[in-house]
Amino acid sequence: MSRTLINQTKENIGSEVVLKGWVENHRAMGKLIFINLRDRSGKVQCVGSKENFEAEVWAVIKGLTLESVVSITGKVKERPNAQESEDEFGSLEIEISSVELLNKAAPLPIPVIGDGKDINEESRLKYRYLDLRRDRMGNILKTRSKFIRALREALYNQEFVEVETPILTASTMEGARDFVVPSRLHPGKFYALPQSPQQYKQLLMTAGVENYFQVAKCIRDEDLRADRGFEFTQLDLETSFKTQEDVMNLVEEVVKSAVKEVGGKLKDEAFPRFTYEEAMEKYGADKFDIRSEEEKQEVVLAFAWVHRFPFFKKVDTEDVAEVRDGKSGWTFTHNPFSMPLEEHLEWHLNGEHTGEIITQQYDLVCNGYEAGGGSIRAHRPDILRATYKTMGYSEEEIERSVGHMLKAFEVGTPPHGGIALGIDRLVMILSGEESLKETIAFPMTYNGRTAVMEGPGPISEEQRTELHLDMAKAKDGDEIAKQIKSLLDAENIDYKYEEHQPTPTSQDAANFRGKDLSEGVKALILVGKKSGKNFMVTIPGDKKLDTKALKDEIGEEVTFEKPEVILEKFGVRVGGVPPFGIIFDIPTYFDESILNSDEVAFSAGKDSISIYLSSKDLEKALKGKLGLWSK
Repeated sequence: MSRTLINQTKENIGSEVVLKGWVENHRAMGKLIFINLRDRSGKVQCVGSKENFEAEVWAVIKGLTLESVVSITGKVKERPNAQESEDEFGSLEIEISSVELLNKAAPLPIPVIGDGKDINEESRLKYRYLDLRRDRMGNILKTRSKFIRALREALYNQEFVEVETPILTASTMEGARDFVVPSRLHPGKFYALPQSPQQYKQLLMTAGVENYFQVAKCIRDEDLRADRGFEFTQLDLETSFKTQEDVMNLVEEVVKSAVKEVGGKLKDEAFPRFTYEEAMEKYGADKFDIRSEEEKQEVVLAFAWVHRFPFFKKVDTEDVAEVRDGKSGWTFTHNPFSMPLEEHLEWHLNGEHTGEIITQQYDLVCNGYEAGGGSIRAHRPDILRATYKTMGYSEEEIERSVGHMLKAFEVGTPPHGGIALGIDRLVMILSGEESLKETIAFPMTYNGRTAVMEGPGPISEEQRTELHLDMAKAKDGDEIAKQIKSLLDAENIDYKYEEHQPTPTSQDAANFRGKDLSEGVKALILVGKKSGKNFMVTIPGDKKLDTKALKDEIGEEVTFEKPEVILEKFGVRVGGVPPFGIIFDIPTYFDESILNSDEVAFSAGKDSISIYLSSKDLEKALKGKLGLWSK
């Protein structure tokens, strides 16, 4: 007999069915046993009588554990006093004739009943396959699936073509660090994972696709916050021969259609529009919430547009990515591929009035969040080249960064524009949740580790050899110094390299270098007492490690790794350890008080090798977690 889903039982009253699912609960009452069964379609109560089973079978039934997987055969009957029943099982029940245990569940590490919000995040993500069994999480996944399908259908109806763009691509400038992938066939060279499909979708406009979209996975090595991981999903679209007004109207119709399809409530059929200046004047921010208190309680979605953004802004010197991108002190506010307003195009091409140039950029906001952002794009080479010149790029650097785009724009690229909508955030709003992680099947943890699978992790020596990676294997001090120099050269960082007499202590090194002890950087290799994993902390030479701060960040107590282990495992002696955890494939924690010194120095693999450079360049090169780790 084939399987029947629980929500199909109402069509089989009086007939025998086979149900398969999970035991959500069971209880024995004298000679009767009640099993609450759950499958993807719903729940049903199953009732068995002891007299109908052999003793061995009855023992199996009584011994069922919560969340065991079973197959139950039985007759569909109306529940006694069904009219009075107000529980989740409705008016039907199953009279059990046989039970087959398909997989007995061990005691659960976390419960799957309830909303799960009283369980700590670490446990929920470690056992995410259990967490997703709860009704709330299952409903969110269904909403997400239905919403994405509705977006797709709306775009298909507008004659859009779904096109997949590459995951392995080249490193580009899009406002964040890239995740890179080493190439086996091209030693010493790397692919980058896409921060967005931005350049490929513009190239598709050159290709004559005209109406493109995809549900795209985007990956950015940004500093983590409580509610942001390295990965996110966006609905990406681009269209040719459209004005800003055309694109905004198109997106508005697509979003409204999809929201209604999943039962969402809209505040306005026509999304109100604010200039950036109006938004800042009225709300003090370019993302805001225009709902009433009653509408908030009813989970109403209040969309609004913000447009007429400044094209450029002064570089935030605390933002590593902005400093890297904005060589002149100016960087883009949204992306470098935008088109200025027509009346400001001449300014842009001449490099004039940089801070006053307005771009054809538009953001879609909803309930206080940014739900999407897009623009009309630069489609001529002179316009894109002018953007990079404003940011201080030489002709050679422009060619290296976007030369392929400039070539494409020279062979007939039409005017075009588009947008990227944040799927995770929109589903969060639709579901009435407050965390993006609730809308993602397997989200990142707060410290950038993958759910369930415990990544990132080490790879084998065989893989390292194939990929020409020699930075994690124990090396001698001279080899470590070479690797540091290579890393600094790759980042175009100015530094001074010096070989000298051995300086066993931090004070010896400071005396030789003629610097204050605070201008030396100590690199400490630590080990987690619970996990056994190694960490590196870099602090000023005159400071001591704040173990409590580090424990709060890492989540476990740490201690200093033994000198003999450091030598055997990393090929370097204490006193010569450089502040580059990346070389040893261990996380680096960078003490922000190092930045109090303009120039710093550190031992580079040996206590007889020193490197001098600016503290900001060191922070840039280390790619570590910034915080206060010293006292």
